[in-house]
This record gives sequence, structure tokens and C-alpha cells, in this order.
Amino acid sequence: MKYLLVFLLSLFTILEGFTQHYWQQEVNYTIAVTLNDEQHSLTATAEIEYINHSPHELTFIYFHLWPNAYKNNSTAFARQQLINKKRNFQFAPDSARGYIDGLDFKINGQAAKFEVDPENIDIGKLILNQPLASGQRIHISTPFRVKLPNSFSRLGHVGQSYQITQWYPKPAVYDHQGWHPMPYLDQGEFYSEFGRFDVSITLPANYLVAATGTLQNPDESKKLDSLSAITAEKRIFRQAEDVFPPSARQTKTLRYTGDNIHDFAWFADKRFNVRKGEVELPHSKRKVTTWLFFLNKDASDWVRSMKDIKDAIHYYSLWVGDYPYAQATAVDGALSAGAGMEYPMVTVTEPSAIIHEVGHNWFYGILGTNERQHPWLDEGINSYYEFRIGQLTNRNYSQLEPLLTRDRIKNYRLQNIHSTALNLLMYQMGASRGLDQPIAGPAAAYTYTNYGSIVYLKTGVMLQYLANYLTQDRFDKAMQAYYQRWQFKHPYPKDLQAIFEESTGEKLDWFFQDIIGTTQTVDAALTHLNTTENPLQVTVENKTNLLAPVPVATRNADAQLLEVKWTKPGQAAQQLTFNRQNVHDVVIDPGYFLPELNRTNNRLAVNGFLKKVEPLRLQFLAGIEQFDRQQLYVVPVLGANTYDRIMFGGALYNSSLFQKKINYLFMPLYSVGQEELRGIGNINIRFLPKRLVQSVIVGLNAQRFGRFRKLESSVLVNFPKPAAGAYQQQLQLGYTNISHQEPLVNKAVDHGAAPPFGKNIEYNIPWLRYTYEKKNALQGFQAELNFDLLPTDTTAGLTRSGQNVLAGKLSLAFERYYAAKKRLAIRVFGGNFFGNASTIPPWFQLGMSSSLDYKKETIFLDRSQRQDNLAAFIRQTDGRDGGFRHFIPVFSSRWLTAVNLDADIPVVPVTAFLDLGTAHGAKELLYGTGLSVSLAKKFLQIYFPVAGSNYAQNIPQNLKEFQHNIRFQLQLNALNPFRQVADALR
Repeated sequence: MKYLLVFLLSLFTILEGFTQHYWQQEVNYTIAVTLNDEQHSLTATAEIEYINHSPHELTFIYFHLWPNAYKNNSTAFARQQLINKKRNFQFAPDSARGYIDGLDFKINGQAAKFEVDPENIDIGKLILNQPLASGQRIHISTPFRVKLPNSFSRLGHVGQSYQITQWYPKPAVYDHQGWHPMPYLDQGEFYSEFGRFDVSITLPANYLVAATGTLQNPDESKKLDSLSAITAEKRIFRQAEDVFPPSARQTKTLRYTGDNIHDFAWFADKRFNVRKGEVELPHSKRKVTTWLFFLNKDASDWVRSMKDIKDAIHYYSLWVGDYPYAQATAVDGALSAGAGMEYPMVTVTEPSAIIHEVGHNWFYGILGTNERQHPWLDEGINSYYEFRIGQLTNRNYSQLEPLLTRDRIKNYRLQNIHSTALNLLMYQMGASRGLDQPIAGPAAAYTYTNYGSIVYLKTGVMLQYLANYLTQDRFDKAMQAYYQRWQFKHPYPKDLQAIFEESTGEKLDWFFQDIIGTTQTVDAALTHLNTTENPLQVTVENKTNLLAPVPVATRNADAQLLEVKWTKPGQAAQQLTFNRQNVHDVVIDPGYFLPELNRTNNRLAVNGFLKKVEPLRLQFLAGIEQFDRQQLYVVPVLGANTYDRIMFGGALYNSSLFQKKINYLFMPLYSVGQEELRGIGNINIRFLPKRLVQSVIVGLNAQRFGRFRKLESSVLVNFPKPAAGAYQQQLQLGYTNISHQEPLVNKAVDHGAAPPFGKNIEYNIPWLRYTYEKKNALQGFQAELNFDLLPTDTTAGLTRSGQNVLAGKLSLAFERYYAAKKRLAIRVFGGNFFGNASTIPPWFQLGMSSSLDYKKETIFLDRSQRQDNLAAFIRQTDGRDGGFRHFIPVFSSRWLTAVNLDADIPVVPVTAFLDLGTAHGAKELLYGTGLSVSLAKKFLQIYFPVAGSNYAQNIPQNLKEFQHNIRFQLQLNALNPFRQVADALR
């Protein structure tokens, strides 16, 4: 029995070893393709050898037909374009779209059945005539034709400039997790089988081609060498980029071959300049040829980028492993899917992105991960090496440099900030608002912003963090082992973690599971410093559940690092010892690698009374949080209204680009008219729950303008957690106290009753607001529900029991684009008072043209109605309640309803509008029509009434009244644009 048990255990172990044995499929291609540059189409034949190395018998093979992604508005690509707020493809004519057709599959010469997926027309299934057993191979052939789309994404053309990518029928990957059929996406890349390519391209003879593989035509190679020499001698590059020379009547056929590659792309243009170079690999000393194909535009940048392509090949080979191919090419072409796009041995890119895109030959080209499911294994690791080269060669500040010019970097005092802090900034901006997502997510699940800030930037910085923890040498050895074991294969995240743990001898769940797999952040703090003796003892506490190791450093008075030590993972509190000599302060994370949002507790001074207080520095407008200084931000502010006249002052606030736990803003303004202080003050506390909701904000807001004072407390809940295409909701509870001396309505509105000028009016309003919004590039829906508990007695300043009236307001808005920049919109509003509304004061009524703004939520130029000639309050409205664009002095203390319609007029930047409404006591349906003009991208919108109801004699009778009825949607008190700062920080 004992021996039987041993035998069974041994058999189980052997079987387990077999089941865990790695395998992958092999796909070899022979393709002949002809370009028709008049019809912008390809005609081709594909011969595919499919070898089944899996242990399973196959009865079908999934194929990708990705040109069909551009066929109609129902594809996954088209739907993702809408989610990411891109409309061009949605309204493209049929002539601009693309597809693949003419397929006629045969297997070993016999006709075979091919089924197109009804859910995704860019996926098909080839039904095998006979099952394909393990170890067997079949020959698949088909002709095909591709109608090339305009450049909406990766495949396409701009005139006669061609980007031929994801263009041929390609088998999907079959691995240990099964089949991986996937529709084409713009955000989200690919997963393909390795094999051999032999591709022949026929096209007019005066085209130049950059392609995957190695060119097999000696004459064409000599021609490219000659063109490279000519380009090298050029000093001036003409700028006639929009003119294509006529195509040659003669054609040529270029042949490219390549082994151990999983995709084939080519780019063709008659206007290319060519530069050739060479780089020696650091380990094997083999020579690799480099090519640049570029247009006259930005030619000087391309010439300078010869060093970039060489540096990429040299340093990736040095740090990861030698480049295995004979050449690498960078191409100047249409970039509708980003700043660059990589393919094996060739990339289409901007000069500034060459290092990143060429680096993808390792992390995508050689290590063929499933980018759609695990984009961080490709984009994130590649970004790490891009950052490393940039820091080594002092090439740039960070990947944010396209957004922050060097002048702006200097103006905002960012030139002395570590590049890692800049790379982490976009992630921190989102994470501090509860908008981040885990690194380990699938590509399609990310919001458009998070795909860049997390998959690329945060992942790159987190790998810098891991390299610093492990030491650079140990990190490099682990990555080199990963490269050697998994080159030309399909590794998964668990494989990367396994090799790192095997190579370093450390358990790294805290990194690969917690940092990569969750949105948890670190909050490390220096809590105690013993300065009385040498060595120096420092206590480090981690105040979160992410017990990751933390770097701690001592610095001298010149901020130079003296010693750096790391805490151990898995411990909440630890003590570190340092040499006491010349130490000025102790800091956490001097390299800004940690996924940390709170750096205020990251420094302790050795000497002085206030050891935990960082030096205070005033910063203009915005900045990046740093551990060794407490930054207060300041901007000058200018405002005006007819009561206070000119107001000037400034705004002082503690949070700018990303939010802190406690945020405050003080904006004092001096009123020239009243010789008194005015202004705004905000303070809020932000909570970031781990589940369900994005953020919870508890806030207090105070304002004083004109003859009113406002004090408001509120709790705002934002939910749900972010995801691509998700809706957004807010639930806000608040309590507002208002004290003022001016009426909210003029004499005409109150039907002759004398308004209580000079009388102090005070009231408190508990309120609730719920908003829902879901938008894509084509249409959007918004809903807002408000409940205000209004007092009937506003003299005592308190809401008395039994004297409350509940005001309920509901607005629903829907918009739909009928062209790329033209839309139709409808808004429906309904408001009602619940209770004895006859007792409420007139300033709580519902308005047909505007709300009466009894909670002081809108900026008005003439709230006090001191200037009859401006009629500012009458003409300037806030678009709430009935939302009429005409001024109709209709107010109701019962109920009111309205419909607002907008239709953009084709060709011209003019919108026609129609407002319809009625209210309790109204004797007729009220209406108003007119036109509006948008200026400065709708920042300023001017309304021109054409006709309206004759209720209250509203129709303009002369030019002066017509001018009065021109309404500016721009709120005029926003002579103070920095009021938006206060709103943003609330």
C-alpha cells in the first residue's frame, strides 16, 4: 500500500509537470499584396501554415479581420470611439470607411466554411474540414481585398500616404488559457502568434516603403543607400507636404522576410527623406542597421533623432538583452491613434517618441504578451526604460513635456523638480480625487485619461521604485532572466513575478499583487527622531494597509543625500539608524517613487524648534507637492459688480493640481465702492473610500458680496468608481444660511408691492441635490433633482417648525449630435412647491427665465439692481428653472414647467432655439424663439431673440429694447476668472 501511494504521488507529479509544460502555436505567412493608390485599396493572397503545438485537438481557428473595424458604426472600434469622445468616424461617409472582403478560405486546397461573428464583424471562425491533432500542421489560403479607410486609427491613408497595419486575415492566439479572439480597438492593442513572414509588396515604382522584416531587393537597397547620402547633405527641406508627386506608371515588387515575428506592417509614401545608420550591440557586438523615413515637416527634429534610435537599441540591448533582428526603422506618418505605434522592426512615430516606440521591439515585439488584457506588461515596462534612458542622457524632463513646454516648466518653478515627480503627477491628480484605477486592468476598462496616466506613467514610475528597492543590478538581472526565458513567447504577469522572485530570492506580492493589482496608496510618516546621540535613530510608520518598503534618506544643509536606507515590507512601524554627522534633515522617498498622495509628513529637521514644519513657499497659480517645502498658492484676483464696483485682491490656497485631505481657499477682495472687504472662503475634507464611491467631500463655504452674506455646509458624494464609459452621479446634502438687505426681484415682478429695501433678511435652507450624467461623443443625458426646504418666515433667521415649504425641481437634458460639430438638444424642467406655498416670500418663487438664486449660487453683475440702464439682473439669467432665453417676468409660488430646444444650424456657427413654458395662473402658453452665436468655443454665447409671447408685453418694440434683450451667457461678474479656482476646490 505504501509503495502504491508513492507511485500514485509520483505519477501525479509527472502528470502535473506535463500539464504545466509550456507550448505555443506557430503561424507562418506568405503574402503577396498590390497597392492601388487611385482607389486606395489592396488586393492580396495569403498562404498560411498553421502548426498545432498545443496538446489539444482543434476543430476551428479564430481569425481576426481587423479592417472590418472601419466598416460601420456598430463595431467595437466605433463604440470605443464614442466612449472616448471622438466623433469623426461616426459621421464619416462610406467613401472614407474601410473593410476587408473577397475572402475564400481553403484548407490544404479544399474549400472550408468560414463564419463571421455576428457580434463583431472583425472576428471570424474557420471551421476545419478535419480536426487538427496535436503536432500536425495545415495549409490555409485565401485571396482578400482591403478598402483602406481614411486615417481614423492605425490602418489607413492620408491622401497617398499609406499606413498599412492590422491589414491581413490573422489567426487569433490559442494558449493555455484558450482562444483569444478580440475585436480591433483604438485603446487597447494586440496579441498574436509568432512565426515566419514572407511578404511581397507591389506598388508604383516611385514609392518608398518602410516595413517589418528585411528587404530582399538589392536594387532597392542601393537606392535607399543613395537617398540616405543625399538626405545627409541636405541643409534645407522644402515644406510642400500637401503635394504628392504623380505616381509612376511602372510598378515594383519589394520582398520582405522575417523570422520570430508576430505581425507585419508597412508604410508607403512618395515624399520620404531617408537616413541610414548603424549601432553595435553591447553584448554580441553584432551590427544593427537603423533607418529613418521622414517628411520635410519637422525634418530637423528627425535628423537629430538619429541618436535616439541608436540609444534605444543600445540601452535596451544593454539592460534587457541584445536586439535579435537585423534592422530597426522609424517612420514619419499619420498618427491618429496617438504619438506613435509600434510594430516588429518598424514604428510610425513622432521624433519625440522614438525611444519609446523603438523600445517596444522588446516589450511587445520579442516578449509577446497579451496587451489587450495586460497592457502594463507592454506599455508600462517600456515606459520604465524610456524614463531611464531620458534620465541617463538628460534628454527630457518627463513624458509630460509635450504638455509642459520648457518655458512653462520654468515659469511654474518645475525645473528643479525630479522628473519622476512629473511622471507621477497625472496619476496623483486623478487618485487624489478618487479617479484612479489599478495598474493590472485590461486596456478597454480604463478611462481615456487613466490609460495614459496609469498604464504608461504610473507603471513606469512603480518599476523605478522596484528597481531602487532591489538595487539596479538585481533588477537588471531579473529582467534579463525574464527576457532570456520568454523571448518569442507569451508570458503572463505571473511569469514576470515568478522570475523576479526566483532571481532576487524575495517574495514580491507586496509589489505585483498590491501595488500593481490595486489602487492602494502608501502614507509613510516620520514620527520620531532621536538626535541626542550617534547613530541617529528614526521611526518610520506606514499609516495604510499597503505595507510596502519605504526609502528614507539623510541630507546635509545643501540637500545632498548622505545615506539611503529602506524599511522592510510587511511592517507598519520600523526604526532605522543613520550616521549623525552633517545631517540637516531626514526625508522619505527623495526620488518621488512612492504611490503616495500625502507628503506633508515626509520630512523631519534635525535641529530647530519646529522639526516637522516644512519651509513655507508661495507659488504662483499651481505646482507639484514636494516633501521639503510647504507650498501655498497665490493668484491676483479682480472682480466687479454694480454695488461693490471694482474689487481687487488675491486668492490663497493649499491645493492645486492634486487635492489634499484638507483643502482650503481664502480669497479676500477689497471693494472700492463700499470700502469694505468682500470675498470667498472654502474649506473641505476629502475622503477616498476603497469601495463603491469615488470620493466623499465635507465642505464649508463662506461668501460676502454686494449686500449679502452666505454660509454653507455640505456633504458631497461622487460615485461610482471610474470605468470606461461609466455614468457619473453626485449626491449632495447641504445647509445654507443667507443674510441680505436687497430683494431678489424688482418692483415690477412683485406686482407693485414695495420691496423690503434696507431690511435685513435672513433664512436657512436645508437642501438635497442629486445629479446623474452619462455622455459619449454622440449623445448625452443629464438629470438633476433638487429639494429645498424653504422657510415662510425669514425675519428671525431660523426655520420654524410647521412653517416650511418643500420646493422640488427636476431638470432632464438630452443632446444628440447629427454631425461631427452640430447637435440637437432638449431640456425639460418641472418645479413644484409642496405645502402652503402662498405664505412664502416672493424671492423663493420659480422663474420662467431664470431662477431667483435664493441660495446665491450664480454670479450676477447687478444683483442689487442699481443700474436701470443695464437692466443686468433682468437680462442676465442663470439658465435654471424655466431657462427661457427671452426675459419673461413670470414667477410662480405654485408650479412651473418649461421645455428648451436647441438646434445647431448647418455650416454656420449659429444655433436656433425655442422655449415653451407655462405656470400656475398663466393664461397662455409662453414661448420665445431666436438665434444664438457661440464664440471662443462656447465660452461666450450671445442670444438674439426673434419672437416671443406677448405676455407682459415682452416683444421688443424698438432697437433699445432689442439690445436689452441680447443676453450674454457668459456670467458678467466673471471679470474675476479666478472665481473658478474657488469652485474647483469646493
